[in-house]
Amino acid sequence: MKLAIVGPGALGCLMAALFWEAGEDVTLVDYQENRADRLRQSGIQVLYLEGPQRLIKVPVALAPELGPCDLTIVAVKAYQTKTAAQALPTLMSQGGLALTLQNGLGNLEEMARIVGPERLMAGVGLLGVTRQDEGRILYAGRGAIYVGVPAGSRVSGAEVAAVVDLFRRAGFEGQAREDIVAVLWEKLVINVGINPLTALLRVPNGALLKLPDAWEVAVAASAEAQRVAVAAGLNLSGDPEARLTQVCTDTAANRSSMLQDILAGRRTEIEALNAQVASRGRTLGLATPVNDLLTRLVRASEQSAPFRVS
Repeated sequence: MKLAIVGPGALGCLMAALFWEAGEDVTLVDYQENRADRLRQSGIQVLYLEGPQRLIKVPVALAPELGPCDLTIVAVKAYQTKTAAQALPTLMSQGGLALTLQNGLGNLEEMARIVGPERLMAGVGLLGVTRQDEGRILYAGRGAIYVGVPAGSRVSGAEVAAVVDLFRRAGFEGQAREDIVAVLWEKLVINVGINPLTALLRVPNGALLKLPDAWEVAVAASAEAQRVAVAAGLNLSGDPEARLTQVCTDTAANRSSMLQDILAGRRTEIEALNAQVASRGRTLGLATPVNDLLTRLVRASEQSAPFRVS
């Protein structure tokens, strides 16, 4: 199976490195020629909390250089999906599959606008991986990668099984899920509580459990998201606060991806998280004041850099 991993961020680099080590025909796809050259020459450095680090040199290319692939995995930030999707017609030109492994909602829709929904798959990764520098990642937490077929897709069960086997060969805990859209929402319910609060307060995940006012807001955001999902006809499992408590406990020392973006001065994925809850809530006639406010606060934080006092 010929693979393309679109996006040289933390998850993209990890997958490219581990697929390559497993003997798969994989190429990491970048859109910046200079960075692609540097990654090609320097390789990907994978660090672990325990055990030796590894330097893995993987093929890196621009999308036009690669040509048709059997599977394209999109692993860019959610706000980059629209741009990344422009490469899909070339990468999927001989009937290949495309799998989104991204945060939030709206990524499938952006991809479908370019190539249609028929050959698309959705995935959810529950991994602890952090980008420390260009081509340097910390793989701190192993977890499941769920893969499934969203509405409108005609990907077969055999094709899903082949993708799951691919992940397993590379050492990932791959699982097929028939309810993949519900799984996407279940992760979203947690992210809309943790990510904006940790980013705004600049604290690790576990700190929310020790900050009663912040915790109340996080729980309210998650509960709003679950109500929107249920109104949309999805059956989500578990109580939002209980699940939020478990995740914050299990990942107490982790810095959320949104906190990492804020600290690095990068754009966040707020539009794919809390903003999606607020937008879809309005469509369904549900009020989501907490998610709406958190969206506005994170947007303001992104925009405030030129005005900050030292």
